[in-house]
Amino acid sequence: MSLKRSLYLDQIKALVVALVIAIHVPMAFGDSSWSGVRIPVEDSVGPFFKGFFPWYGRAINSFIMQMMFLISGYFVPRSVNKKGILQYLLGRLQRLGIPLVVGMLLINNSSILLGRQSPGSPWAAIPLSNPPFNSVMVLWFLVVLFAFDLLYCAWVWLRGDRYEVDTSIPTPRMRSWLISAVVLGFLEVVMTMQSELWIALINSHLNGLGAQGMHVFTYAFLFFLGCRASYHRWFERLDTHLVLKWFRLSTFLLLSLFGLSMTLSFNPGLVYEPGRLFLLVHFLYPFIAWGILSYLLLWFQRNEDRFGKWLATAGINSYGAYVIHSLVLVVVLMAVGFIGINPWMVAIISTLLSILISFGLAGQLRRISAVARIL
Repeated sequence: MSLKRSLYLDQIKALVVALVIAIHVPMAFGDSSWSGVRIPVEDSVGPFFKGFFPWYGRAINSFIMQMMFLISGYFVPRSVNKKGILQYLLGRLQRLGIPLVVGMLLINNSSILLGRQSPGSPWAAIPLSNPPFNSVMVLWFLVVLFAFDLLYCAWVWLRGDRYEVDTSIPTPRMRSWLISAVVLGFLEVVMTMQSELWIALINSHLNGLGAQGMHVFTYAFLFFLGCRASYHRWFERLDTHLVLKWFRLSTFLLLSLFGLSMTLSFNPGLVYEPGRLFLLVHFLYPFIAWGILSYLLLWFQRNEDRFGKWLATAGINSYGAYVIHSLVLVVVLMAVGFIGINPWMVAIISTLLSILISFGLAGQLRRISAVARIL
């Protein structure tokens, strides 16, 4: 049972981190950049390109980090029970703290120093003493995850709770799914409206939190849902009928947003309020996420043998790939983005190369025993 569960969850982690890398590639085409690398495509692409990538980014962003927090929470109760609170937190401080410090000082700073050398970089004139130097960037996940670890351990300490599996508790029903989606959807809207806070964070050393902080209640809910699911083996006992019903809703919402994105891109003269549309998308995030998260858990449990250990091995390397992919992406974008090929090819080639190099390099780094204990 343990091997089976670990195998399919590792496979999901591989997919999710690959999508994290994939979602960051189009940022180099936008109004901002990726670590200072900005590839000008405005004059060489049509409305489909301009409409596709904003939808692509929001579609993936609706569930990838949500899945990472959900899976992270699933393993916490067993680990805390086995090691004890103090040893668990010391281990987490090592496994999250060392990559955070090394990532900020070495990987992130190297990414920016290299990226600002790219043609027309908007970061070329930023002083070395200012953000985004020495900032968390994508490593915000490690900061938030450790905060959730602390909260869970505090709860266990206060309650004196012990980890015992109890499968008599039924899996959540439709009503619970719906209520949680509505409540978290409203919280997404309220948090998104705190624009001054997020802008201030984006312009600070905690810039990654500024980009993702509005989702913190959803991330917290899913982390602690993962903890609760571990007590009752909910992942292994998903209601297939309910999962498929919700997945159809998620698919419908994603296709509707795709149609809306294309309509606006092909008809730039349409009058609408971008702010309200942005809030609507954030309200829908939990509704989209519930169906995709549950479907991925169900599908990979039933199909893990199709991919076997190679994808699970990629999942084991996924943490390292996540930590180093910022620098890998800068190198790949600078190598591919300015040689005059079609922007679609730049996006596809950069995505595939960045994923392969990040996972491959992480796998090689983990051959070093000291690194393997951390990554």
